[in-house]
Amino acid sequence: MYKIRSTALCSTSRRQMGFPRAPIEYALSIASMTAVSLELSIAPGLSISGSPFPEAKINPSWEIAQTFRPPNRGTPEATEGAGTRGSSCVALSERNKLKPLIPTGNIGLTVSEHPTFFGYIPKSTAKLGEFVLRDPNNRVVYRTRFALPSQPGIVSISLPATARSLEIGKQYQWSFILICDPEDRSDSASTPPAWIERIEQSETLAEQIKNATPETLPAVYAEAGIWFDALASRVKLLPSQSQTEWQQNWELLLSTAGLQAFVQEPLVGNR
Repeated sequence: MYKIRSTALCSTSRRQMGFPRAPIEYALSIASMTAVSLELSIAPGLSISGSPFPEAKINPSWEIAQTFRPPNRGTPEATEGAGTRGSSCVALSERNKLKPLIPTGNIGLTVSEHPTFFGYIPKSTAKLGEFVLRDPNNRVVYRTRFALPSQPGIVSISLPATARSLEIGKQYQWSFILICDPEDRSDSASTPPAWIERIEQSETLAEQIKNATPETLPAVYAEAGIWFDALASRVKLLPSQSQTEWQQNWELLLSTAGLQAFVQEPLVGNR
């Protein structure tokens, strides 16, 4: 690693010429015999002034903040009854687990005309589920039935393009329902009331969304308090990210919205 080269600085020896060595010349000769020059060969990856270890490379997607910042919207008044009724298909211990995935306050924002809704379906003997979306006047905007998954977990329903678009500034109520008996609708279980409001994008938010990548888009929505779009864009990344990376960001997003109880629940169905 290190090469040492000695360099003699003395002149022709006075002793060879028959003259005694002068004191000053003798001193210079001794100094020249001990003088060295060092050539330092630095191996790749090493630094004299810094650490000898290569700089760590951090996956940028792990640095994306998935923290949700809820807006101050208050809690709207319910427009229809909710919760369990007869619920013969849902055990008492499971009834309170039937929940909409919505932040504390039971209202979330979207900038989408046709957003996606998420809810947790507990263990039950029901085979059929229903999703209902109502406008501020309690009129049904969209209603659909769907086959329930065979295991408990998180389901999602997307408002189709053929349905009426959400209007900006209006609050819509939505719910998931377990139909225990298709012939007797009183024997059903419903999620607690939940609302969605579509807002207009500010110029700043529109620019951020335009410049975002699929990996950074959930953070843009979460930082702006746009719950439904933060959740939907995060779910879309599941096929393209490692399970560890995706789960870490998913847990952070749900936890900061008060939904810690669902961070380990599987995604079991979407429409």
